[in-house]
Amino acid sequence: MNNVVEDKEFVTTIHLSERDQRMLNGEEGPAAQIAIRIILKIAEIQGATELVDITHAHIGGSIYTGEGSLRVIEKLAELGAKVSIPTTLNAISVDRKRWKSQNVDPTFATNADRLATALEKMGTKPIFSCTPYIFPDLPSMGNHIVWAESNAIPYANSVLGARTNRHGDFFDICAAITGRAPLIGLHLDENRKGDFLVKVPELQNMDSSFYTVLGYLIGKHAGEDIPVIEGITERPTLEDLKGFSSTIATSGAVGLYHIVGVTPEAPTVEAAFGGKEPKRVLEITHEELTKVWESLSTSHGEKLDLVVMGSPHFTLGDFRELAELAEGKKVAPDVDFLITTSGFVYEQAKKEGLIDKIEQFGARLSTDLCLCMLNEEMFPASTQTVMTNSGKFAHYGPGLINRGVYFGGMKDCVISAIQGKPVIGQPSWLN
Repeated sequence: MNNVVEDKEFVTTIHLSERDQRMLNGEEGPAAQIAIRIILKIAEIQGATELVDITHAHIGGSIYTGEGSLRVIEKLAELGAKVSIPTTLNAISVDRKRWKSQNVDPTFATNADRLATALEKMGTKPIFSCTPYIFPDLPSMGNHIVWAESNAIPYANSVLGARTNRHGDFFDICAAITGRAPLIGLHLDENRKGDFLVKVPELQNMDSSFYTVLGYLIGKHAGEDIPVIEGITERPTLEDLKGFSSTIATSGAVGLYHIVGVTPEAPTVEAAFGGKEPKRVLEITHEELTKVWESLSTSHGEKLDLVVMGSPHFTLGDFRELAELAEGKKVAPDVDFLITTSGFVYEQAKKEGLIDKIEQFGARLSTDLCLCMLNEEMFPASTQTVMTNSGKFAHYGPGLINRGVYFGGMKDCVISAIQGKPVIGQPSWLN
């Protein structure tokens, strides 16, 4: 192991493995050399002293954000870049099968497709989903990984017990190419203990909307601290934890949380804090939950034009719930109902007959695309009032589509779509 390594252009103080040195010397090709240099520079900035092997990567840089992002990825592909570990791709900026009918600019669609194609050439798995945790071959407890996508990071750390930090675009593909990441932050045992205690009041009939609201509320208080949540007495579903992970990382910068008796590193409050006392205690009240529930609705229109679901992507459980709510019913003629999901889950739902039921209800499906890639050009000017069951889209939607958004549970969205107007009842868990 060398402490300081220097070539004509590059100096690092990070401890290097033999393979790190080979990549740095260019022995594994120019793309790997570029990637390891980037990893090492970021490691230095973060204060790491060494790197760690990772077992899985999920690439968030699959979202097209402009020609600069495309050029970087295409250049790496041109240089022969190949991922060295199992690597999946996040949702992309366009539905490859349906973009023409969605009023997407052809140049934008072409560039978004080129970006995805370049990443595929590197050996990534094109799941095109923001919910990599529902796919087979998941990371295991204690595995070091590099995952992008805001909801997937806290889910991986908290629910799976894997270890990843929050990273920016391009770092993720460099980590996938090298199989290495800085050994710092949430990769270290001592940094995974709770910082503050959150006490949840005793509630009944908690559904996914409760976890969405709770996550949003805790995220606003947490900042970058690690919350330990006490008082959840019902076992949350995958969909509940998906919604919670989504909003706690939307309103805050939370990369890890502990739910006592639920997540693997928190069998007890004491274990979650590592025997330390919490820095602070947050006692959630019914009034605060009600305030957050109401604040997620920013629209005032009386006629409903659009319902959107699938941020994060719809799971098989989501499809089952929606199919049950929608069976035998029909969306009002003037209401558009859009659901985004991965192709993997779409095929699962299709085999169960759920897609037929939902399309008979009047909803349309889009795969690969992320709801947070929607913009006002993708909808006619007549689309004014929008509703969602996604806390993440309720937060970002107004800025993306330049319209206010109503937030409600899935049942609220279905009833509203049928009646053609927003119908939002206070959830039973608030009563």
